[in-house]
Amino acid sequence: MNCLEEITEYAEGCASGEIMSCKKHRWACQRFLNDRKRAENNPEKYPYTWNEQAAQNIVDWFSMLYHSKGDLAGEPILLTPWQKFRLCQLYGWVRKDTGLRRFRKSYTQIARKNAKSQEEAGVALYEASVTAVKNGEVCEVYTAGVKRDQSKIVFNEAALMLQRSPLRTKFRITKDAITHPVSGSYIKALSKEDGKSGDGTNPALLIIDEFHQHPTTEFYDLGLGGNTKEPLLMIITTAGVDLNCPCYVAEYQYCSRVLDPDTDIEDDEYLIDICELDPEDYENLDNLGDENLWEKANPIRMSYEGGRDKLRQAYKTASEVPEHMSAFLTKCMDVWIMAKEDGYMNMAKWKACQVSEIPVDTKGMPVYVGFDMSAKIDLTSVAFVIPYESDRTDPEGKPVVKYIVYSHSFVPSREKLVERKRKDKAPYDAWEREGFLTVTNTPIVDQGTVMRYVLNTCREKKWEIETLCFDPANASKLMMDLSDEGYEVEEVYQSHKSLNESTQGFREQVYSGNILYTYNPVLNFAMSNAVIRRSNGLIKIDKDATTKRIDPVDAVLCAYKLAMYHEFHSAAMEAIDKFLESDW
Repeated sequence: MNCLEEITEYAEGCASGEIMSCKKHRWACQRFLNDRKRAENNPEKYPYTWNEQAAQNIVDWFSMLYHSKGDLAGEPILLTPWQKFRLCQLYGWVRKDTGLRRFRKSYTQIARKNAKSQEEAGVALYEASVTAVKNGEVCEVYTAGVKRDQSKIVFNEAALMLQRSPLRTKFRITKDAITHPVSGSYIKALSKEDGKSGDGTNPALLIIDEFHQHPTTEFYDLGLGGNTKEPLLMIITTAGVDLNCPCYVAEYQYCSRVLDPDTDIEDDEYLIDICELDPEDYENLDNLGDENLWEKANPIRMSYEGGRDKLRQAYKTASEVPEHMSAFLTKCMDVWIMAKEDGYMNMAKWKACQVSEIPVDTKGMPVYVGFDMSAKIDLTSVAFVIPYESDRTDPEGKPVVKYIVYSHSFVPSREKLVERKRKDKAPYDAWEREGFLTVTNTPIVDQGTVMRYVLNTCREKKWEIETLCFDPANASKLMMDLSDEGYEVEEVYQSHKSLNESTQGFREQVYSGNILYTYNPVLNFAMSNAVIRRSNGLIKIDKDATTKRIDPVDAVLCAYKLAMYHEFHSAAMEAIDKFLESDW
């Protein structure tokens, strides 16, 4: 069986459920199967083809390197089906027109101790030798961790893998570099200063290790060598406990959407694989005792008894000492969590409320609009909250009320957008391109522009405006003008007393699954930033740091404060109301 046949069989097993896999890994497998079908069924139009020899070469390469640690120390590296699935794709898919590698970026997210460093090191050695000689160029290969010591992990692993290898004579190893004398290529570990300046680097291969630990995109932004024939950015990481880091905010979210077959986002040059527990696996922590589920995040570690036993020990500790559960979920099960003290929202429960599309027709429904105008020269946000009676009933037989949430934000200028991107370490420019953010191109955020957006949106969606909700501190004139135009305007002060009930109530609705929203990275970012501030037994939200934005959430809670009291009228009552309002 050749490489293509082997990984096809593996992908079919995962996609069908025969091999235990998480949803996103099944998507990755289906993506490969779709690619193969496109290549076979429409070869004239499909720009890529499969190079079996190139795929086999990387498998053979690893077999000439040796395990440096663990139960297999001293043994040659024989790639597992999961490893072949990704590495054979990375090298097997090539461009028809040039024969060069298809993928320019690779993102792999997997739990700890699943041979991540070994894989990165093997690819680094291959690129600095085989690929460099093939293309007749000097390949600069850099490994980048959040600290110098971490950058050296992959570098050191490469040196160790060569110790017993017949390839050892092909490389020269020093303290600071692994060099391939024939091509002049080398592997080096970057320092923090290298990430800031980027001076003197022209990476053919840039490896970003444990991207979840990186507070900024400094290394990511180094870019790849412009004169390199086959540049590659390789990211391998585990999930973390900071949902504000660029790995989660930008890369993980984007990669998840590329894999998702229900989105229209395609990126044929980005190889992506995510192995994690699915939300339903850990919603009830008692489910975590099912060892079969562990394989979703641990395709290698669960393949041998030593790895399984260490996972059992980690789970036993986490189940007996709750303080260790966060570490077990992130490091062992590859689950992103927000482990912040006094965090307002359980982000797993918030994400569970996200839907691909709203399941009801909102035309003609009442809407409550909340505004956060607190920073005219900064971020301004509006929120639309639509209450409706669902098909589900409560114990008393009354319809359960659910709330649909939409959000949009504004910045005054591109200069301000760039500033916010730098300070918040968030991709505001990408959010603008995706339509979640509007630049008003004014010295300050123009309140008239914001209001026109609100009124036009409600008109287009045919929503009936019930109440416009403002903090009067920064919108008193606008409130007066709108009131004069006949709109119902309500003051909502940003105080513990004013917001306590809506702050608690909205969270309860999220945890009960009664909030619905479609994907909105600006709102998600703000929700992950929100923390609780207490005063005399009352709560309100605040920022977790001076630069982290919560404005979209402020707007949502402002609207929800009125929406939670919405009174629904029966058809009979509506008929009576119309009769009483008529000229009789």
